[in-house]
Amino acid sequence: MAETKDLTYEKAAKELESILAELEDDTISVDDLANKVERASVLLKFCSGKLTDTEKKINEIVDDLGL
Repeated sequence: MAETKDLTYEKAAKELESILAELEDDTISVDDLANKVERASVLLKFCSGKLTDTEKKINEIVDDLGL
C-alpha cells in the first residue's frame, strides 16, 4: 500500500470514496478486503490529522488577529 508521504487531503478523500464504492458494490475480493480496510484506516487517520492541524492553524491565525 502507498504511504501518505505525497498524499493530500483531497487525494485521500477520493481514495476513501473509491474504497467505499468498492465495499458497497461488493467488488472487493475476500483476499483484498483486509488490505482495503487497513488502507482506509490509514487514510482516515491522515484526513483526521489534516483537519485537526488545519483547525489549529486557523485558530492561531484568528487569535493573532485578535478576533
